[in-house]
Amino acid sequence: MRKRLAAIGLGFVAFVAGAAFAVAAKDPPGYTKGVADAALVAAAKATPLKLIDYDQVLCRNDRTVQAWLKQLTAGDARAIVWTGGGCDLATTLNPMDSGSDWCAQATILLKHPKARGDKPVVEIYFDKPSHGRPSPAYAFRAVTTDVGLIRFRQDFESAWLDRFPANARAIKCPEADQ
Repeated sequence: MRKRLAAIGLGFVAFVAGAAFAVAAKDPPGYTKGVADAALVAAAKATPLKLIDYDQVLCRNDRTVQAWLKQLTAGDARAIVWTGGGCDLATTLNPMDSGSDWCAQATILLKHPKARGDKPVVEIYFDKPSHGRPSPAYAFRAVTTDVGLIRFRQDFESAWLDRFPANARAIKCPEADQ
């Protein structure tokens, strides 16, 4: 009987130790799977557009995501709020949209939203990090109340300009004048 109780006691101790290790392995606040959320935000803001344009050669693709988004939303956004973490605009319906464990989101707070939930979101996907630093960005996703899920930066621009046509000059390609 004592041997049996000792075995049960050892099993319980092993269970508690395993549970404590699992809790200790959890990321601290402000980190996502070993990467600081602030590092994901900084990497997304600094990402050149050409990295997320899927081999499309679009004009002015050397701009950063932050510069492009600021130019595109000028006059219509009250603020752009950046967060880092897991991907929010992921869906399992299409493997291309399954997301990543590491993303940065830019939520656009509009000056004149159509409704309470009218907050367009742009999301930048990152591959597995290296030594706690984000890898280069590889994908773009966005969502708007008018269109829904958007996979391409150019489509997001079009949706934005359909709603806010005055911003077309701010992002106009120099080649369009020729």
